[in-house]
Amino acid sequence: MEHVKVGGRSQPGSDRLLMRQAATLLAADLSLGELFERLTEMLAEYIDSSVVFIALARPDGRHSIEYLYDHGDIRRYPHIELPQGSRAREVIRLGAAIWGNTPEVWAPAGSTAINLDRPWTNDSLSAMFVPMTAGGATLGCLSVQSVRAQAYEQFEVDSVAAIGHFLGVAVQNQRMYQELQRTAEYDRLTGLANYAKLSREIDAALGQATSVAPAAIVTFNIVNFTMFNEVYGYLEGESVLLRVADALREFDDADTLAGRSGSDSFMVLLRAAAPDTVRSSVARIRERLAELAYVSRDQNVPVSLACGYVLAPLDGGSRRELLARCAQRTRRSRMRACEPIGPGHEGTLALHASFEGLETVLQAMLDRDPYTRAHALQAHAVAKEWSEYNLALDRAALSTFLQASLLHDIGTLLLPDSVVVRPGRLDAEQQIDMRKHAAFGRSILAGHSGYELVAEIVGQHHERWDGAGYPDGIAGETIHPLARAIAIVEAFCSMIFDRPYHRATSEDAALLELQRCSGSQFDPALVERFVNWRESLAIR
Repeated sequence: MEHVKVGGRSQPGSDRLLMRQAATLLAADLSLGELFERLTEMLAEYIDSSVVFIALARPDGRHSIEYLYDHGDIRRYPHIELPQGSRAREVIRLGAAIWGNTPEVWAPAGSTAINLDRPWTNDSLSAMFVPMTAGGATLGCLSVQSVRAQAYEQFEVDSVAAIGHFLGVAVQNQRMYQELQRTAEYDRLTGLANYAKLSREIDAALGQATSVAPAAIVTFNIVNFTMFNEVYGYLEGESVLLRVADALREFDDADTLAGRSGSDSFMVLLRAAAPDTVRSSVARIRERLAELAYVSRDQNVPVSLACGYVLAPLDGGSRRELLARCAQRTRRSRMRACEPIGPGHEGTLALHASFEGLETVLQAMLDRDPYTRAHALQAHAVAKEWSEYNLALDRAALSTFLQASLLHDIGTLLLPDSVVVRPGRLDAEQQIDMRKHAAFGRSILAGHSGYELVAEIVGQHHERWDGAGYPDGIAGETIHPLARAIAIVEAFCSMIFDRPYHRATSEDAALLELQRCSGSQFDPALVERFVNWRESLAIR
């Protein structure tokens, strides 16, 4: 709207009408941008003004003009930074008005153009700069300027100063409202969207989703978060949360919203996209999160996140139904080495031997914690593949080998969580406790008919070729050959997959370590067979 310039001087008494209208305007439910514009229009009716600008103070000291009326040109939120030494910056610093009816009074050192692309508009002769104050703080500066000399009197400056104060209160109220709104919608610790905002955004996305352009909900759960808190303290636990939040924030854009959905849980909403795009997006996010680790002076502990996701409307029509299914898939991911579980990925548990009569104990072990489960299944799979290459086991020996490969850590059922899933190295006392698991496993299995030989092998899988192992310190050929093979499989899997206490190493590094320990920790003939097998896979 074009502003009306009043050629003559305002008359005493008009300031009261100006204040009444300003009070009415400031009480209206307007955004700051609307308020600035309406206020400028109103000022032009009562006070000679060719330029009006509103500058806001910033905590970092880079104060900037956020509304500008310059000879009929209106610029909303131009973000023009106030130069050092400017009158507006000085008013913000001092919290006091500066004004004058000639440039020599209000700008003795000279003035610079506000609009660098319109330098000819730097023609003000009279100007007033008043602070915008609220709660004892100066939040900005309101400036009114005229191309006429001797344009203003003290009562006009007083009126504009009063409006500046009211404007400061309005800015403070708006900021408080925005902060309250942010508190209501964003997690205080991470700055990500909170569950309430996620829920609203999910509902909105469900209204737009179709079978060919579904919305995806992805949940991530830090499986070792409780242990981080217990071992390293709550401040370090919070640092882990912040690392995850920072990684997820990298994916925030118009089509993606990341949020914190629980104490150790995060959620990502992917708005309408093709199913293949969703899978690739989940893979990219998962890859980024897999890089996270808790790093201390002498440890590099992986931050493990289970991941489950659903597609709407393909996996359900309501938010409640979708979140329930997503939680189910995330739990399944915990039990499968944090592999992302989505539509069609649920699968079944791959067991390569019979465990008849041992189902309850086996399930208890697999459900104990995701690390024990993942390690057991990985060792089981590696044992099966190795046996097919160069172990030449008969049917009975193969069955025993595969059973022992899955059950080798079953003794950990009798150990506390603080030992089994502790993130980071065990202390001396905990190492002593952990060493008990081989004997515990032997005792558990020996009580089940048909598993006596498996019990013997499980009890010996931490014995060493040189006799320095546990629990009995036996050596060489006195260790059952299948226990010697399990020792190699167990060590290899411990090295190449993430564990609660260390990051995975490369397969090449793991094979070199097996060879380094050949003849001391491991049976040298079996190490040679194992390395030959793994190297044959690399050649293929």
